[in-house]
Amino acid sequence: MVRTRRITIGGAAVALVLGMVMTSGGLAQGSPPKVPGVTAKQVTIGATVPLTGIAAQGYSEVAKAANAVFTWVNQHGGVNGRRIRYILKDDCYGTPGFGCTGNPNTVALTKQLIALPVFATVGSLGTPTQDSVRALLKANHVPQLFVNSGSKDWNNPKVYPGLFGWQTSYTVESKILGEYMLAHFSGQKVCFLGQHDDFGADGLLGLQDVGVNPIDSVMYDVAGLVTGGAGYFTPFIAKFQAEGCKVVYLDTIPGATDAALGNALALGYHPQWVISSVGADAVTVDAAFAGKPFPDPEIGAISFSYLPASLDTNVWNGWMREILLNDKADFPNFTATSPIDGNMAYGIGWGVAFVEALRAAGRNFTRASFLHTLITTSFQTPALVPLRYTATNHQGLMGGYIIQVRSASSTGVLNKTVFVTTSAAKSPVTVTTKLSTGIPAWLIK
Repeated sequence: MVRTRRITIGGAAVALVLGMVMTSGGLAQGSPPKVPGVTAKQVTIGATVPLTGIAAQGYSEVAKAANAVFTWVNQHGGVNGRRIRYILKDDCYGTPGFGCTGNPNTVALTKQLIALPVFATVGSLGTPTQDSVRALLKANHVPQLFVNSGSKDWNNPKVYPGLFGWQTSYTVESKILGEYMLAHFSGQKVCFLGQHDDFGADGLLGLQDVGVNPIDSVMYDVAGLVTGGAGYFTPFIAKFQAEGCKVVYLDTIPGATDAALGNALALGYHPQWVISSVGADAVTVDAAFAGKPFPDPEIGAISFSYLPASLDTNVWNGWMREILLNDKADFPNFTATSPIDGNMAYGIGWGVAFVEALRAAGRNFTRASFLHTLITTSFQTPALVPLRYTATNHQGLMGGYIIQVRSASSTGVLNKTVFVTTSAAKSPVTVTTKLSTGIPAWLIK
């Protein structure tokens, strides 16, 4: 199903959030208000994430990396005197086709988090899984923060004022990559392989919006990949080869990226791969090819990143390494020479966003005042552009740069030009100079 709705609202949403703040604000004159999941010394948050199943490949690291941020902050006094407790529930990406059996579904696990209670869900993964609990979380007044997905579903503040994305949308990403393709692969035949849901559909929309029109577009089914293995992709890749596609764009999860690359290698097909950030992480993809008597077929692929490339000199890269080395519980095998993969960087990114927002909200915050802080404050995070929400934009980041896979464990910047755009049809892709400027001083200890 193609999701193309965009909600434009005016002062009503602002009044709604401000009204909630004013309602709770009077309590601050006496004793601090009682907030679910918040005590004098602790803030409890939670998430549903795939720690098992096909989606766990790489993605199981994301929430753990965010927890590495929380662990480090806790060791240095917490945020405004409170420690952060982060509870993860394994939903195995509990949707049909992802190889998940015997796991409680996302709704049941989310109900468990609400009952604890948690202050908010933070960093839960997946479009269908998080769509399934939007109404539940709203009815219980639980903020649904930094959903780990690039769906445009998170930008619906009129209906879901407590729901926020974090990463660039699939459409924003493909529009920026599409502009690069027009500039560097003009006149070459393009084929598209995408996941058969909003991931693939929104990515294809973005390419078409900037004028990239693949001669063939295939939407794969995850259930088919799970049951059929890599051979499920063979006819798709063989067809692209027969059609003479010199450029192949992938909107794929890492396991599907491996299947596409592996099939092309077996067929002697060597197109220019352009892979969206979801399925392009060099370390995760290389795991399927490690030890083989040939180079990693992803080397040379073009991708997009809203976070610093691993070979970039960005100051955040060193800080992220320090954070991961410090968290022996979540990353016991991480060493001073281990690569920081994209999933680790992703989790650290929104982990920083949460602690920054929590600090900005002050000591005596409520759920409503926290949401007000989100839409009225700009945050410095490891992302390349500042994180800035508004009353009408809950999507998250809006830009990044073009990168290339340089080795089985590294990515480099093709140039440091940072592009921004929106998911709206025909919104232009432009260059920005409004970049994140560095690490907030309070996070440097």
